[in-house]
Amino acid sequence: MQYQGKIIWAEMTNTPCFTYDAQGFYINQTCYFIPRDDTYLCAILNSKLIYFYMRQIASNLGDGAFRWIKQYIEKLPIPKITKSNQKIADRIIALVDDILESKAKDSTLDTSKLESQIDCLVYKLYSLTESEIKTIES
Repeated sequence: MQYQGKIIWAEMTNTPCFTYDAQGFYINQTCYFIPRDDTYLCAILNSKLIYFYMRQIASNLGDGAFRWIKQYIEKLPIPKITKSNQKIADRIIALVDDILESKAKDSTLDTSKLESQIDCLVYKLYSLTESEIKTIES
């Protein structure tokens, strides 16, 4: 049986740090994982929109850190891929693949431009208005 991948995240961080694991790494007691080979989900979870949402619902630990615990993650409204949003989802997945390939070659590479493109696509995916996007970005 071939390893399929998972999404890993640390419980206490000040920003989203969901990591796609394609190699089968083990995690310790302060991390969680979602056993799904799903780079689309990983991108959504790392988006500015989800970070904004989590700041509204998660426990704040001070100094800007939050508890990214399972019960908060389970409440996140993640859009399913449908015929109407398939092109956006495919573009998100392609950008994640570009980031993963780039980071595999050089883990210090700045991928913020690709990440910004993903954020813009996530805003489209959720049909946000310019006003809502400004609120999230500020």
